[in-house]
Amino acid sequence: MSIENLYELRDYMPTDKAFIKATFLRGLYYGDSWFSIIPKQVFMDNYSPLIDSMLDNSSYLVKVACLKEDQDVILGYSMLSSDFMAIVWVFVKKAWREQGIARSLVPQAPNYVTHLTVIGKTLMSKLPNVQFNPFYRAR
Repeated sequence: MSIENLYELRDYMPTDKAFIKATFLRGLYYGDSWFSIIPKQVFMDNYSPLIDSMLDNSSYLVKVACLKEDQDVILGYSMLSSDFMAIVWVFVKKAWREQGIARSLVPQAPNYVTHLTVIGKTLMSKLPNVQFNPFYRAR
């Protein structure tokens, strides 16, 4: 059975919020050397409300890859600007990486990445003409 038969993409649901916030916060804190020098609790206390505001803002589109048999089992997700010009965040559980899930969560080549983690740098090297722009906002 191919991987494509095991998962599907769906829209973000409020029940996904805790998982998305936890993985986004940990990924950003540990995935970028600049953020990791901030005291951990200071970072978490200040960045958590920002993620809340992004999840509640229609300028961002969140897609979730989940098991077809159980949509509550999240394999990964993406947060993109609503105009698809920027990748804000992409996460795939370690056991499911390197199988095309992240690519399916990003339907077209963006122009920007807004977070320069290891994965952000990798995306910039793999996708043509992608720039780092932490200030990009969909209009």
